[in-house]
Amino acid sequence: MPADTAFPDWPRPARSGSVVVVGKLVADQVLELSGPLVVGGQQRVARTASAGGAAANVTAGLARAGVPARLAGWAGADPLTDGLLDGLASRGVELAVVRRGRSPLTTVLVHPDGERTMLTDRGEGGLEVGDVQPEWVAGAAVVHLDGYDLLRSPRALAAAASLAHEAGVPVSADVAAATRIAKHGVEAYVELLAALAADVLFCNAGEAVVLGLTEELPAWAPELVLVHEGPRPTRMVTRGGVAEVPVAPLAAVRDTTGCGDAFAAGVLAGWRAGSPVRTAVEAGHAAAALVAGVVGAQPPS
Repeated sequence: MPADTAFPDWPRPARSGSVVVVGKLVADQVLELSGPLVVGGQQRVARTASAGGAAANVTAGLARAGVPARLAGWAGADPLTDGLLDGLASRGVELAVVRRGRSPLTTVLVHPDGERTMLTDRGEGGLEVGDVQPEWVAGAAVVHLDGYDLLRSPRALAAAASLAHEAGVPVSADVAAATRIAKHGVEAYVELLAALAADVLFCNAGEAVVLGLTEELPAWAPELVLVHEGPRPTRMVTRGGVAEVPVAPLAAVRDTTGCGDAFAAGVLAGWRAGSPVRTAVEAGHAAAALVAGVVGAQPPS
């Protein structure tokens, strides 16, 4: 599809309430490696712990930008989760979570070049259809859905999307990693995405390839797909063409964990503010750059 110099509009305007992110809370343990990882070796690490997962990361980014944000979904009932929820509340994130079981734990290995490797314990529990409440989306500006939870709790996320549509609230969604999509089955995952009837879709370049979003948008795809690719320009793909927004060079990258979530937070903040899509994407780049300069998936509080 040829590049188009005209920038797209939002498929639907956002409203003026809170940005609601539906998903699960994850406990992140980040280990900053002092050197390349060697199997059978030993090295010292710097360890930090915080709330993680897309729902926590996006809402934390929104709150830092001064945008009302609500995390709705599932969190564990274990003591570790108590502290994570307190930390999010102290950032100004409104919490509307069902608590049961044990929250997932992700151990993030941050390599010296800033790349990261994630090791995940999926925890015990999950979000169920009966947990989803109309109050979660009442008065929302946008409802944003986590594509990883689409694999774990597809019916619950579809229910949240349905409530948003009934309330006239626009919906956006991020997708799971390309490897997870391939393992689940591309066609099966596309069916789950299509059921959300999202207005805007976020993905990285690898995920776009797996989902067939690199050329003409398929019939199931939303009207606007934002494809981010690290330092390369972000592609804004619509059925009318493709436009690109360059990414400003970064002086240094400390940790890429959470950059995609930070990008989504910046874009969602711009959408809610009524900014043009290009301006919102640039805000997403700035938010991602901030997170890339710290260890962990969340911006400085």
